[in-house]
Amino acid sequence: MTLHGDGPMRLRVAGFVVWTALMGASCTVDDPVATLRSPDAGTDVPDEWAAHCADSGPPLLLGNPAAGPQVCSGQLAQRLFLRAACSCEGLSLSAPFTVDAFRSSSGPYAPGSPGGDLGVNGVLSANDRVTVGGSLQVGGVQLSSPLTVGGGLDSNGPLSGPGATATAAGDARVNGDIGLAALTVGGVLTVPPEFSPGPAQASELRREPVPPVIPCDCDEGSRFDPAALIAHHTVDNDNAAIGLDPATLTDVTGERVLELPCGRFLLTRIAGPGHATLRIRGRTALFIPGGVDLKEALTVDVQPPGELDLFLSGGFIVSGDLTLGSAALPSRVRVYVAGSQALDISAGSTLAGNLYAPQAQLNLSGNAEVFGSLFVRHLEASGAVRVHHDADVLGAGAACPAG
Repeated sequence: MTLHGDGPMRLRVAGFVVWTALMGASCTVDDPVATLRSPDAGTDVPDEWAAHCADSGPPLLLGNPAAGPQVCSGQLAQRLFLRAACSCEGLSLSAPFTVDAFRSSSGPYAPGSPGGDLGVNGVLSANDRVTVGGSLQVGGVQLSSPLTVGGGLDSNGPLSGPGATATAAGDARVNGDIGLAALTVGGVLTVPPEFSPGPAQASELRREPVPPVIPCDCDEGSRFDPAALIAHHTVDNDNAAIGLDPATLTDVTGERVLELPCGRFLLTRIAGPGHATLRIRGRTALFIPGGVDLKEALTVDVQPPGELDLFLSGGFIVSGDLTLGSAALPSRVRVYVAGSQALDISAGSTLAGNLYAPQAQLNLSGNAEVFGSLFVRHLEASGAVRVHHDADVLGAGAACPAG
């Protein structure tokens, strides 16, 4: 796979590596990662590193406290990954597209679960069937095949497609003409008086203005900027606590493994001709300002109680196989990409996590199955796409400090 900074980005499956961090090292008493906060006494209680990380560690607070409030990693994920998929521009589809949801804490994914929202700030253009388990908010719709929405439908523009049909189980609000062969709405259909409702059927038709919706927060002034956190944590990190050299994976040959405990760590770059594996077993944030450029493979292995927030710039390229996360626990992996370079994911890739790249176009070739969520500038797919939103990410901030 390449999730990439300065060029194309491919995303595939598999890989292994082989370097091990010093897990036996203990951290200093004043290290925030090595400190337990006691809710009873209201004080910081020093704790042994290994014992502390056995329960995944404290909530990760990111950013510069001198410049403003720190960001709790769980709350950040909870805010940005509200939907199964978000496209800041349009969504162009030439094969079936399905969005649904599940909760990994209740068991593995199984088809038929309700939920899974889709947001498209631009136009949804589809030449094949589109199925959305939850709600659909979109700038406009151009259809050649059926559209099925399990929740509500909000469109800032017309629904067009003379030979196509659409169904929404909930309410529908359409700010434009309805030019479909048929539209069936389970609830109330609202269309402004100046537009035609076409052959729509609904429990009630209301002819009144429809307020605009902007499902994905993509404007430069309001979107989250991963680059700022990456820059800060190049100097503020916990590498010294475990004796981690940030240049450890700059020249990966053969098989290299890096196991990280809870904490905030810096790797200047992950690159080379070999295989690299990251094993995460605590609450971990990893910052990679120089990006990823591996010729063979990259595996990101995250197992309970571990969870990973990965922040990177400078490109994400894996010419061989990429395995990102686990389909059984996708809410535990969050990837934040700074920059506008295209991200290309090839057929056969494994993507089990939540991807935030609001300035980048994501290109999916072949059939793709994503466990988690996608937030990108633009999404295009040549094969069938299925996105299974792990709703557990919506509770990722439960352990964060109040206020």
